Amino acid sequence: MRTEDIKADLLRRADGTLSASEAARMLGTDVVTLQELAAESVVIALPLPGGTAYPACQFEIGGMVAGLSEVLRSMPIRSPWMRLEWLVTPDPALGGASPIEALRQGNVTEVIQLARS
Repeated sequence: MRTEDIKADLLRRADGTLSASEAARMLGTDVVTLQELAAESVVIALPLPGGTAYPACQFEIGGMVAGLSEVLRSMPIRSPWMRLEWLVTPDPALGGASPIEALRQGNVTEVIQLARS
């Protein structure tokens, strides 16, 4: 697969993206704070030709998916695209669920342990 096709597939599995203003609104904050969170690696921010985009799967109404910030802090992976791929890819260690699905099911400890490995 070409890089562009891989990225398009990841974005599809991430339920698309949000703009900085949309993501900030989901977090109940401003764009500057959102950018600071991305710089601290507690929010995934993807560099795209039109600017920075934020994978929609990491947000819920009222904020981030519970436990995701802790997971991202625990990860040695720093590439935002690799982080997204890890987040949306099913893992046998999580019973075949993806890490984001496991977080939504409340399995924060298991996902943190997986992120560290």
